[in-house]
Amino acid sequence: MYFQNLPQQIWLVVMALVCGLAFWRGRRPEWIVAGACILAWALTPLAQNSRNWFDPQWGVFAVDLALLAVLVWLTLTTDRTWLLFASAFQLLAVIIHLAILVDHSVNPMPYRQALVIWSYLVIAALGVGSWLEGCRARAD
Repeated sequence: MYFQNLPQQIWLVVMALVCGLAFWRGRRPEWIVAGACILAWALTPLAQNSRNWFDPQWGVFAVDLALLAVLVWLTLTTDRTWLLFASAFQLLAVIIHLAILVDHSVNPMPYRQALVIWSYLVIAALGVGSWLEGCRARAD
C-alpha cells in the first residue's frame, strides 16, 4: 500500500496518532473527520495513476474532493472552528489538482509535495480540534 519509504511511514504514524487522538478525545465531528481521513488515505493509492505522474490524477482528485465535501458539510452543520481551517487546507489541495488539470506544464514533484503539505495541515487541524474538544468536554 503506502509504506515503501520513510515519508510514507512518517505520514502513517502521524495520521494514526492524530486519528487515535480524535477517536479518544473528540466527539462525533472529530470521529467523522478521522474516519474520512483514514478512508481517503486507504483509497488514494488505489485511485492514483502511478504509471505517469505527469498526467492529471483524476482518482486522487476525486478522493480529495470527497474529503473536502465531508469537511465543508461538517463546517456548515457543527460549531467546530477547527473545521474552517481543515476545510481551507483541503480546498487548497483541491486547487492544486485543478492547477495541474489546467496547466500540464506544472511539474509533478511540486504538485505531489504541495498535496503532502496540505494533507499534514488538515491532520494538524484535526489534532488541534480533537485536543480542544477534549479539554472543553472536561471543563463541562
